[in-house]
Amino acid sequence: MARSEEVEALRRRLAGMSGDAVAETSVLPVPEAMAPLFPRRGLSRGTVVASTGAITVPMAVIAEVTRAGATVALVGLPRLNLAAAMDMGADLSRVAVVTEPGVDPLEVAGVLLDGIDLVVLGPDLGPGRKRGPVPPSRARVLAGRARKQSSTLLVLGDWPGASVRIESEVTEYRHVPARRSGFGRIGGFGVDVRVTASGARPSSGGFDLVAPGMGETTPGENPVLQLVAAHGSVQRPSRPALAVAN
Repeated sequence: MARSEEVEALRRRLAGMSGDAVAETSVLPVPEAMAPLFPRRGLSRGTVVASTGAITVPMAVIAEVTRAGATVALVGLPRLNLAAAMDMGADLSRVAVVTEPGVDPLEVAGVLLDGIDLVVLGPDLGPGRKRGPVPPSRARVLAGRARKQSSTLLVLGDWPGASVRIESEVTEYRHVPARRSGFGRIGGFGVDVRVTASGARPSSGGFDLVAPGMGETTPGENPVLQLVAAHGSVQRPSRPALAVAN
């Protein structure tokens, strides 16, 4: 099957899978703890979002979007850990994967925007090859395609004219204690997130990725990895006070 036929088949397979409730909303969900960072408490349809830094944040978004019944396509992300995304609650039946998008990943992403709720564009073209800088003219074309189709493009890396920019950084790791010195496993970590949106002041927050077995879940809850706010550290910018002249 040719690359164009494969992409079109993926698009058709997922285009009819979105839940009615999700399809009718103008915002795709993000993890609840992160929602206050976004002006509309999620990713607005018809926009382009650029994410840099820790891959944990895009994976958490993918998990939340698919858990809500929406569809996701991954383009040029061969090293994305889908098992970890599933541990965060992702519904992999709603995820299409184009590991090697060929010489023009932007065209592949553009095709998938027609009928898929969230298209995630990574940096890879194939074995050993990286996607270079995106010309502003191509960026405008894809932004227009996303707007027309009411889909959202999430780009890992820089993107000219992105409506929202997410910057994230892992700050510390937590380990599960082991009985033997030098042995154990990672039980979670902290991540700082900063969101800059057009027409809004930047927002930031600290979050913990909580792993099952660390004591944060209660009996009966689904033991999945989740992002939780770290000690109420989400900071929304305050509105400037207006001075009234006498």
